[in-house]
Amino acid sequence: MNIKKYFTKKIIISIIIVSAVFLVYCQVSSFEFVSYDDPSYIPYSSKELSLKNIGEIFLSIDYANWHPLTWLSLMFDYNLYGTNAGGYHVTNLILHIINTLLLFFLLAKMTGATYRSAFVAVLFALHPLHVESVAWVTERKDVLSTMFWFLTMWAYVLYSEKPGILKYWLVLVFFILGLMSKPMLVTLPFVLLLIDYWPLGRANFGQKLPSCNNFIKKQTISFLVIEKIPLFFITIGSSIITYIAQNSYHAVIPFHNVSLYDRILNAINSYAGYLWKVFWFQDLSPFYIYSKNFGILQISILLLLILAVTFLAIVLIRKIPYLSVGWFWYLGTLVPVIGLIQVGSQAMADRYAYVPLIGIFMIIAWGVPQLLSRLPYGKIIAASAAFIFVGLITLATYSQVSIWKNDLTLFGHVIALNPNNTDAYQVIGCAMANNGESEKALYYYYMALKYNPRCDKSYVNAGIILQKMGKSNEAINCYKKALQINNKSAEADYNLGIALIEKNLLNEAVFYFKNALEITPDDYDTHNNLGVALIKKGNIQEALAHFQVALRLNPHRVEAKKNMSIAIIMQKKDIRKNSSD
Repeated sequence: MNIKKYFTKKIIISIIIVSAVFLVYCQVSSFEFVSYDDPSYIPYSSKELSLKNIGEIFLSIDYANWHPLTWLSLMFDYNLYGTNAGGYHVTNLILHIINTLLLFFLLAKMTGATYRSAFVAVLFALHPLHVESVAWVTERKDVLSTMFWFLTMWAYVLYSEKPGILKYWLVLVFFILGLMSKPMLVTLPFVLLLIDYWPLGRANFGQKLPSCNNFIKKQTISFLVIEKIPLFFITIGSSIITYIAQNSYHAVIPFHNVSLYDRILNAINSYAGYLWKVFWFQDLSPFYIYSKNFGILQISILLLLILAVTFLAIVLIRKIPYLSVGWFWYLGTLVPVIGLIQVGSQAMADRYAYVPLIGIFMIIAWGVPQLLSRLPYGKIIAASAAFIFVGLITLATYSQVSIWKNDLTLFGHVIALNPNNTDAYQVIGCAMANNGESEKALYYYYMALKYNPRCDKSYVNAGIILQKMGKSNEAINCYKKALQINNKSAEADYNLGIALIEKNLLNEAVFYFKNALEITPDDYDTHNNLGVALIKKGNIQEALAHFQVALRLNPHRVEAKKNMSIAIIMQKKDIRKNSSD
């Protein structure tokens, strides 16, 4: 083989792939943050790069996850771009491009099949199911952890070719770094066992192997399993930390809310659903609603199809090894997010397919040419089909990326797919309010209430708009309705207190502010405004106490400092007046 020609071919393919990805995704550089988690992630990362802050990140299990490297990467972005969302999007895109190239070179190295590996990389890079992982800033954890996934596999391939303790340590290090980005990597040790069978051929059962791996030493199954015990122990540790983190935020849905039976039905439906979306990528959504009524006939057919492919993969495990590896890659890597342990209320999510679909792409890349090889002009048909499919997914992905531009485009898309999605109306209402379009904001809040009359958040948001419009009586009514639905809504208590101060109903205002503090005792604004209400009532000493707490909570804000100065002046006047009397 001409080595120079071989590497030149790979470089040309890489340039073509990177150019295609850039052309499809470059639009993200002008995108905004969206209200779907970004407001939680970005402010948390807005810290200076210091040893103290980095140490806090490594000890944090905030937002139901322990992924310190993800926080650290977002912190770097904040120090580079501030609140310019385009910079964060570009970082996600760069990581996606790196992942695509790592996958291409990794598959090419393991299989020796450059064009098939390139096809898998193109599907990975340009499939619309992967847009969510790239175009959503919060999914930094997805693209970052996948980079370490591929680096772990690279290190493992190098170790397989020539085992050594340093190479094994490199496998462990990359694996740990990946888990510190997102715990999705817990299934990676099982994937390494799969590639031991094919294409590396470390486990030899007479399967057909790529000739490039003939020199790799064969091992017994027991050896290969024992070899990965450190990885399994790390997986167990990461799983425990993840469960603790998610449980601490009540993100894990208990079985009395969603039964095991329903979870199994949803898992079957999701396995089939992701496969269907590989080829029919219409109506992709950032949120798929959990079905309350699964059709038993439909689920039975889907289960039979999954079992049939599984049976075929086992029967043909020697003759067509890529089928079993690709299929079990797909089934296995989806296990943590298939919903048996339900986290959140979504039935499935496009981002969950970022790594699992690689297994299906491998089956397509190796299987379709083999199926067509016996036909006249089989290679031409296969190449034409690949070209058409790539063209279709490229156009679909470009369109899907544009949906993530901002809240209005994203959640407008959600409403178009599901007109009774309360959360989508809520988010668009907030976006309209931020743009100063109060009437439109009210319309969307009322639409949310139309589909969910018990949405206390919509009542609170509508109240805030009505209050700004000078309709304080209507605003007070909204806040009280919110509290009838949820008497633990600190936001409703707080805003009701503000509205009552404006109406000079000070006793009621104090009552609701104190209710809010029982729920959120460390809220600066509530302490400050409670102090204002108390001053107006003449309770200066009590007001001072709340201003002091507010200053302790946030010494950089000036409102409480000014109010405290006013209270001190009033207190001195009262003392002078009392002494003169």
